[in-house]
Amino acid sequence: MFDILIYIFINSFWISLIGGTITLFTLRLIAVLSNKLEKNKALFVLFTPCSIGYLLTFEKESKFKTWYRISMILFFIITLIGSIFILYLHLELNFI
Repeated sequence: MFDILIYIFINSFWISLIGGTITLFTLRLIAVLSNKLEKNKALFVLFTPCSIGYLLTFEKESKFKTWYRISMILFFIITLIGSIFILYLHLELNFI
C-alpha cells in the first residue's frame, strides 16, 4: 500500500513538472496566436510566470479562459500532491 502511495506521488510530480508546464505554455501560445497580439504583449503573456501575463492581458471572460483556469487549478492540485513526495524524501533523508 505504501508503495502505491509513493508511486502516485512520483507520477504526480512528473506530470506537474513536464505536463503542466507544456500544457499551460501551449494554451498561452494558442491564445497569443489566435488573438494576434503585438510582439511585446505576446512575450509578456508567454513568459511571465504563474500565468500572470495571460490573466492581465485577457481580462474578458471566454470559454478558452475558463478552460485555462480549470487546467491551472488541476495542475496546481497535482503539484501539491507531487510536493508531498519531495517532503517525504526530505524528511526520510534527514532521519538517516
